[in-house]
Parts: sequence; structure tokens; C-alpha cells
Amino acid sequence: MKIATRDILGLISKPNPNYLAYLFYGHDEGLIRERARKIALHFTDQIDDPFSVSRLSGQDVAEDKALLLDSLNELPAFGGLRLVMLSGMGTEMTEAVKIGFNSLHDKARLVIEARDVNTRHSLVKFCDQHASCASVGCYQDDNRSLSDLAQQVFKRENIQISRDTLSLLVTRLGSDRAVSRHEIEKLALFAGYNGKLTEEDIHNALGDSGALVGHQITISILNGNVEQFEQIYSRSQQDGQPPLSLLRQILSLFRNMLSARLTMETGQTSTAAISSLKPPIHFKIKPVLIAQLSKWTSDQLTEMIARLIATEIQMKTSGTVNPSTLTGQTLLGIVLRSRKLNR
Repeated sequence: MKIATRDILGLISKPNPNYLAYLFYGHDEGLIRERARKIALHFTDQIDDPFSVSRLSGQDVAEDKALLLDSLNELPAFGGLRLVMLSGMGTEMTEAVKIGFNSLHDKARLVIEARDVNTRHSLVKFCDQHASCASVGCYQDDNRSLSDLAQQVFKRENIQISRDTLSLLVTRLGSDRAVSRHEIEKLALFAGYNGKLTEEDIHNALGDSGALVGHQITISILNGNVEQFEQIYSRSQQDGQPPLSLLRQILSLFRNMLSARLTMETGQTSTAAISSLKPPIHFKIKPVLIAQLSKWTSDQLTEMIARLIATEIQMKTSGTVNPSTLTGQTLLGIVLRSRKLNR
């Protein structure tokens, strides 16, 4: 049964006993692993014990279609529930899962981690329609979910953080839940229990090469420098920079530009409009943004925002698209538009 987004956290916190299997799928592998582990811990407190937990790979069940079925029916060495954890690519697991679902029973639980599949995949469709399976999509965090994650960690450690500082932190996090959690936990350790985080702390703690590359790409886009953009973007992909992270960074930039442009239309200067933005624009980008803002109309900025959002949606819903190529094409189109405005 497909689980609605609003019901996912409740399910993770308190699994419904009617569900004998759980499918976690999508493009955020960190979030898939995190949710699968949380569910599994409801059924065993010895998740790494091979005597109580069977761990299978997609390749294992692809080579032996009956292996999953046998694992579900195997009795735990010390009683209790049999927990089977299956992970791999969706297609290699589909046939074995269909066979295994014929023998689901209340003495076993199956937790499936399926990478690189979307809602149209046959495995997802099968699990969506099966009453005994909870089917949970795991997609890249948006600003709200990243903010919620950070606040959960900071509340646990009683760490103070202002709204502006939290907004800045969100812009510096990426699209993988595991990586984002690691960065947030690092900040919590940096602040200490009952501590406080400032914008300077965020810049210092998360000031990595990825952020620098992001700033360089932003400047090349604003200036309409096609050659510079192509060189920096190509290097960023070779270095493993998540394309969705860059896409969201540019989306945030254009949203800020639109906000500043609308402020200018009330009679403010570009400098005053940019200075009023929260969180503050990075000092390396601010002068370029001030110089370029007057060249864009609010309609043009709105069009770029719509294009960026459409690209993110396409990236999440298409199983065949290459995220790096799609992001590069979209950003290059914006660079070309910027170059035209700079002539």
C-alpha cells in the first residue's frame, strides 16, 4: 500500500502491525537506509546479529529466486520475529519479491531497500497494490525537511540557532539525507550541549570546496560566461558534486533575485534590495548580484524559477534521465540568457 508523504513519519515511529513488508525506494540512498534501519529496529534490537536478521542483496535473490522465500520461513535461532533485509536495484529483485510475498506471515518482517526506481517501476507498482506491504518513497530533502531535520538534532542537544542562521544552514546542505545528517551532527558537536550556532559558525564549519565551486558557478551564470560555466560545471561533476544540490542553489539564487527585484520596483536601490535579503548573500556573490540585478525583469526571473523547478521535477520522476546532464543543460540555458542580457 502506498504511504502518503504526510503519514511517513508516523509509520516510521509506530509501524502498523498489518504491514508484514516495507519497501523504501527512490533516489536518496541516505534517506532509504535511514528509514529502513528505523523500521527494522522496531522488530529487533540486534540488527547486526546474523542469527536474528537475514541480509540479502538483489544479486543474491536474482540468482536464486527461492532464497527470499526460504529466508522468510527460516525460524530465528532465539525465537521472536524473523527479520529479512533485502537491498539492491529494483529490477533485479522484482521477481523474487513477488514470489516471497506469496508466503508473508506474521512471524516475519521483510524490509526492502530499492535504489534508483521511481513510482512507475514494476516493483513499486506491485508493492503499492499489496495490502500487506507499506510502500514508501524516499526523495531528496527540500528546504522544509532539511530544516525539520536540523531542528530535531539541535532540540535534542538544546542548541540555540536563529531563524536566519537555520536558513543559511539549509542552503549549505545537499540532497543526500545521510550526508546532511552528518553535517548537522558535526555542527551539533561543534556547538556542544546547551550551545549556540551563529552564521559565522556555519560558514566556518561547512566551508568546503563544494561551496566554493557553487559560488564560482553562480558568478559564471550571473555574468553569462559560457566558457567559464562549462569548465567549472564539468570539474564539479568529475569531483562528485551532486547536480541537484547545484540546481537548488541556483533556484535559491533566482528566488532571492526575484524578491530583490520586486523590492526595487518599490523604489529601493539594488544595493538596498540585496542587503535586505535573509539570510545574507555571500560576500563573494553580493557585488556581482548587485551589478546584474537591474538587467533582469521580474517576469524573466519568474520564468527562470519555473524552468529550474520543472527540471527538479523531471529529475525526480524520470527513471532514465541523467541528473548531471539535465542539470547542465538547464543551467547552460540560463547562462545563455544571462549572456544575452549582458550584451
